[in-house]
Amino acid sequence: MKASSPEATDALRAIEERRRDAGDNAFRVADEMIAGVRARGDAYVAEQIRRFDNVDVAPILIEPRPVTIDRELARALDVAIERVEAFHIEQLPRSYQWENVSHRVRPLRRAGVYVPGGRAVYVSTLIMCAVPARIAGVPEIVVATTPSAAAKDELHYVCNRLGIRELYQCGGAAGIAALALGTESLRRVDKISGPGNSYVTAAKARLVGEVGIDMTAGPTELVVIADDTADAELVQADLDAQQEHGPDSAVICISVGRPLNVRATLTLVADSIDEALEISDRIAPEHLSIHARDATSIAERAQNAGAIYCGPFSPPALGDYVVGSNHVLPTAGSARFFSPLGVYDFVKRTNVISLTADALTDLAPYAARIARFEGLPQHAASVETGGRRPAGVPPARGVR
Repeated sequence: MKASSPEATDALRAIEERRRDAGDNAFRVADEMIAGVRARGDAYVAEQIRRFDNVDVAPILIEPRPVTIDRELARALDVAIERVEAFHIEQLPRSYQWENVSHRVRPLRRAGVYVPGGRAVYVSTLIMCAVPARIAGVPEIVVATTPSAAAKDELHYVCNRLGIRELYQCGGAAGIAALALGTESLRRVDKISGPGNSYVTAAKARLVGEVGIDMTAGPTELVVIADDTADAELVQADLDAQQEHGPDSAVICISVGRPLNVRATLTLVADSIDEALEISDRIAPEHLSIHARDATSIAERAQNAGAIYCGPFSPPALGDYVVGSNHVLPTAGSARFFSPLGVYDFVKRTNVISLTADALTDLAPYAARIARFEGLPQHAASVETGGRRPAGVPPARGVR
């Protein structure tokens, strides 16, 4: 349909409304799981594993075992790890000093990685989450996944390659709750990363404040911008790859000037690249693939996208594995304000202030003026009292 038509406007609005659907059932289940784990810990988790996975797991927390896997797959996983490490190492934030104030950057102590384990075992997600955490210097990384995924030698191989010593055999909202709250066997983590189904996403959203999270991920999204140079077969391959994630995936093609014969969730025809970019920025997709001349120049103008793939030789599916960039990306329009997962997600920043008496004397009058304007006279008194104390003279007895 024509991008400027009322029908196109209605279709885009429908996509936005689906994104806003809170999923009451997902939150109801998540709340139940969180309450159960909070009250009963491992015993409740074991019950949920029997309920959903139809297995008895003991112990729930295990250590990855030594394994031997297919040599070619091992090599592919090693290449993925090496390239993700090489790309992400430049993201490490630095501490710095300015006058009497320092900005201190230190790694989180303990990070949890959720690895989806439904129809497939997403070892690539483990790599994308654990490698940046390692670069940040996180000393303890724990993986939570389904029992069936935890049984796979390939998962154990990646855990061993990345120095992970804890594997919690519980998926879904209960696994997220266990990571966030802790159980008898599992110490709680400081932050959880990794996508999952709607129940996983709902649990992460509910637990914000008790634990840090990377983002609330929704179904996979792809927008393709294609001009008259685009090869419809290559465009279709990109669309099909992302649709493979599930029936709720949103794959949208915006062709410029003429219709393109492809199958997609939504196909629009824009009058210009500018109009196509305007629509893409409104959608703010997880993936943006540009099949057009001067694709890198067009990418420079795109404002809202989790990752941008330029030209026919940069399929988004390659970015899921071995390009080096991260495939944990903002969805549901959150690319307007969220970024891809990175090393910066696994550090915490602290400001350390250590003033001299002279510095306090110089700054106190300014702070006091602002404090009194804001109606906080005790703040003003605090800085003024310190500012009047001679250098080297300790506070009076009983005064802190």
